[in-house]
Amino acid sequence: MTLKITFVKSGTNSEGAITGQLTLWDASNMINQVSAFSGGNTNNPIDDGVYRLHLDIRGDESTDQANIDGTLKPFYGIQRVSTDVQDADGNHWNMQVEWGTIRARLNPTNGAPDHGDYLHGKQRPRDWTHGCICDRSETVLSYLWKITSPPTAIDVEVSGGLAFNLENLIKRNVAPKTKSSRSRK
Repeated sequence: MTLKITFVKSGTNSEGAITGQLTLWDASNMINQVSAFSGGNTNNPIDDGVYRLHLDIRGDESTDQANIDGTLKPFYGIQRVSTDVQDADGNHWNMQVEWGTIRARLNPTNGAPDHGDYLHGKQRPRDWTHGCICDRSETVLSYLWKITSPPTAIDVEVSGGLAFNLENLIKRNVAPKTKSSRSRK
């Protein structure tokens, strides 16, 4: 089994996220293909490049840990996500709203910067992420989770970003221009 995932950016959605096809391959045979999105709502999409998804690092819901701001602490492999994760202050958080039921860390390769991106599902209705790749259906993630003897790691190749001008896509919080106070002669 020679698995690989590709995410080919091909468009945008109403939230300003980059959309594209997420495809799971076994050598040259397509196993699954779904629509996915990344970034949007003033957040940059995932960078083009190659990432490693570590299938040998597996965590069930008992490995979920919450920060006190309600975010989920990092996990560097593939992880089931709970609807009830308690933080150090005793607060309970439904982590599936932002992450869905499974997430997998996209570990950058070749010295690329690590932005903490994941491949994950989502239950929140709006179609944007903080830079991760979202597969709402969790089709690819479910397949990877259910493999009985998974490979140690697989590559995730992200491409197509050169076709988009991020300066035009990403909404900036810029003050509106006002009339000049200088007098004209």
